[in-house]
Amino acid sequence: MTFFLAGDTSLIISWEASPFVRFALINNIMIPYLVAIVLFYFGASYAVLRVLSGTIYYKFGVLLIVTMSITHLIGGMSWYFRNSLYSNGVLMMSVLSIVIAFVAFGFSLLREYNPAPPQ
Repeated sequence: MTFFLAGDTSLIISWEASPFVRFALINNIMIPYLVAIVLFYFGASYAVLRVLSGTIYYKFGVLLIVTMSITHLIGGMSWYFRNSLYSNGVLMMSVLSIVIAFVAFGFSLLREYNPAPPQ
């Protein structure tokens, strides 16, 4: 979406926040980079949800993956809106992902130190 909405790769090189995307564009390896990043995201998401399936942490994993996916989608659309308020909203979605990760980690620590009484 970024490449379609930005219109010109020089704009992407100048304004893109991701250093990996800029590096891939400058070195003309964007297609292998995109294939690698899609495979990595899919593999990591699948592995995390597979490990968490059947646990109380599964919902945190799903929420984190959905939040990160939405952040990437609206981040690509920022090339269409080109508004600082919108860009700050994208940043807040990234912060929300980090908060969810910390809450899940804190929740797991609390459960580890305060296990539920046996029934």
